[in-house]
Amino acid sequence: MFELVNEAECRRYRSDCSVTLKQVCSMLKKKGISAQFTLVGSGARNMVTRNGDGPFDLDYNLEIIKATDEYWNDLRHLKDTVRVSLDKATGIKDCFSESNDSTSCLTAVLHFKDESTIEFKFDVAIVKRNSKGSLCKLVHNKDVWGYGKGQYTWIEIPDSHDVEQKAQQIKSKGLWHEVRTQYVDLKNMYLSRQDKDHPSFVVYVEAVNQIYDKYFHQNVSSFRKTVVIKLR
Repeated sequence: MFELVNEAECRRYRSDCSVTLKQVCSMLKKKGISAQFTLVGSGARNMVTRNGDGPFDLDYNLEIIKATDEYWNDLRHLKDTVRVSLDKATGIKDCFSESNDSTSCLTAVLHFKDESTIEFKFDVAIVKRNSKGSLCKLVHNKDVWGYGKGQYTWIEIPDSHDVEQKAQQIKSKGLWHEVRTQYVDLKNMYLSRQDKDHPSFVVYVEAVNQIYDKYFHQNVSSFRKTVVIKLR
């Protein structure tokens, strides 16, 4: 079953990741790439979960602010440069394996000393802002026909401003603990159904919407009913 990870444990790993990614940004700067990193996902919301005694992970965005044309014109070169820098930075610490290049991020895995069990991992998504100011994620489509080593492209990240506005309203009323509880309950529900089509962000959105509707949508409905009665 999923449970929330102790904040003290999360803090220790966040600190390690912060040191590592600062080193990555420093290495990239020497190569003509200006970047900054941001903790995102459940780690940024203090809602990190783990399944039983298994490992947990943190998610980061590495935003490319400036880069020379050699990187903008060759996105594979851009991702490879970030990957090599990440591997050098994590190599400073013991037990990290080389990062895994998935479709939408780079994953650094920390093993226990026996090297057979995963202790912790963190994902780094490479992002940039488009002309509208929206974040776009660098995606490596490995199986696209006609591209020798896969297609590299920018995909705009769906806007979640509405969800975050709801979250702030919930927090302002001191109800965030209910979102956390609902988030864990939903993750365990999907786990029991062996449902793998609900990633953490989707579950988070669902939890926020359910708690928002419970406390705020009901009030709006009551207000509308009162207005109708008065008009009559």
